[in-house]
Amino acid sequence: MRLLILFVILTAPLCAQWIVNDPVNTAVNSAVQAGQVANHIEILKQWAQQIEGLNRQLRQLEEQLTVQQRIRDVMGDPSAAGAGLVLRDLGATDLARSYGETLSAVRRLSNAIDSLRRTSDGIYRQLDDRTVLGRDFVRQEPLYRRYAAVERQADNLAAVHAETDTRSAALQADLVATLEQLRSAGTQAEVDKLNAKISALNGQLAHVDAQRRDEADKLRAQQILNENQAAKERQDFLEKQIAEEQQTLAVVGAWQQSVKVTPTTYTRP
Repeated sequence: MRLLILFVILTAPLCAQWIVNDPVNTAVNSAVQAGQVANHIEILKQWAQQIEGLNRQLRQLEEQLTVQQRIRDVMGDPSAAGAGLVLRDLGATDLARSYGETLSAVRRLSNAIDSLRRTSDGIYRQLDDRTVLGRDFVRQEPLYRRYAAVERQADNLAAVHAETDTRSAALQADLVATLEQLRSAGTQAEVDKLNAKISALNGQLAHVDAQRRDEADKLRAQQILNENQAAKERQDFLEKQIAEEQQTLAVVGAWQQSVKVTPTTYTRP
């Protein structure tokens, strides 16, 4: 019995040092590690491809910037060149040019006598200073200045239309020629210059149209003022008539009260 216990005590450390080897588990672990390595390598390849794509885009942008810089070096800055082209070829004064006379000048230069003699190329008859009895009379010229102002404004509108017709035709012809040049433009800088010129031409055409509308508005405004003044004068005339009738009645009433008729002063005829 003692020998059996001693044998167990001696052999116990030997049993604890035995190594258990599982071939299946080892194979699985090796496969997992190999898969992780392969997946990591694939991710690195994708990152490398993305970085290469970004580098390619950067190189393309650098090439485009280089081309633009060459264009600017050869042909100048498109925006600055376009502005210079507009001011040089179209004229800086044309951008803010005004047509016709101002409203104050039209009113100041209106002449009542000319208005009375005006026939508008035979459309109206001339007004003379004679009555139906064939006798001369003196007119009150200030009353006719309002009509002279309307007629002079109409003349000013006609002059503005004549000037702007010529200017508009020139601008439209220049605009057509510029559009043809734009179709055959070979560089972006040239396109930018032509676009700047087209914008300026369109702006000038709009300015010309605005000038025409302004002159027509002035004519309508003067006519409205004349109608307003005529209405005021009619109202003034009516009020004065009523006031004169009331004053006349008051004077007659006072006179009647001052006259006393008695039987002693009455004699039969």
